[in-house]
Amino acid sequence: MKTYDIYFSDGSSSDNKGFFIKTEEKAIRMAEDMLVKGNSYIEDYAGGTISVVDSEGNTVWSKPIPVQ
Repeated sequence: MKTYDIYFSDGSSSDNKGFFIKTEEKAIRMAEDMLVKGNSYIEDYAGGTISVVDSEGNTVWSKPIPVQ
């Protein structure tokens, strides 16, 4: 069974939340909420990207993180 995690990158570094989310839809919804509400990763990776990656390493969704 695939799981999904949320990744942040800015070209020079990257991080992930360490989630094992069971559905792609829920992971995307969580990532979109993070973009709207903000968190420390959004601030740290402003100008980079936020992505949802499945357990096989495939990026299934990605958006740029706006610079505040």
